[in-house]
Amino acid sequence: MSAPDGHDLDSANPWPGGPRPAVESVVGGTVADRITAILREEILLGNYTRGSRLDLDLLAERFGTSRTPVREAMFTLSQEGLAHVAQRSRVTVIGLTPQDVRDNFDVMAVLSGVAAKWAAYRMDDAARTQITRAWARISSASEENDLVRLSWDFHREINLASGAESLINQLRNAGRLVPRTFFELVPEQISCSRVEHDEIFTALMARDGDGARTVTERHFRNAGRSLAARLEAVIEF
Repeated sequence: MSAPDGHDLDSANPWPGGPRPAVESVVGGTVADRITAILREEILLGNYTRGSRLDLDLLAERFGTSRTPVREAMFTLSQEGLAHVAQRSRVTVIGLTPQDVRDNFDVMAVLSGVAAKWAAYRMDDAARTQITRAWARISSASEENDLVRLSWDFHREINLASGAESLINQLRNAGRLVPRTFFELVPEQISCSRVEHDEIFTALMARDGDGARTVTERHFRNAGRSLAARLEAVIEF
């Protein structure tokens, strides 16, 4: 399936030697939510080059739906800064450059660091138990996909323990710009993340707010730089 300008809409694979991530496995939400999640992931992975067009009719055909949920998805991606919607529903991809990736992870690093510091001081017994359970699940995870999900669960419990709803909302927005297949793209981060999660957990249990913040910020910055380097190596910008 190709756009009028010749850009491939759904068969490009920027990851040499490997299959395209199975983003079609997305479940839950409305039809527009699922289309948004799929296209967001593909844009983040560089499957669409910057400036390429997204044809609503072709996408509606691909997803077996009307133009309405596709149009809704386009506006959501536009609000996230990943696409530009012009007159007559003409949509072009903006995407993220490697520097955008580094910047987004730096934002997440600062916000998550503050959340970890506050969680160390504010968590009650129930939050402490939830964080401990989330960390234990990471420690026993064997599959990369499980580790991605469990890592998000671990950080979500920390964020909730911070008790800062506005900060959590900002983190939720930044988190949407991280590929769901993160550890498939940068598998070298798996061992680093396990060590860093252990360090974060140890600092939290000791109620060492400054230590938890420092390790958390390093954790996110390391992840961002690894992903940006991977994108630079395989995608033309």
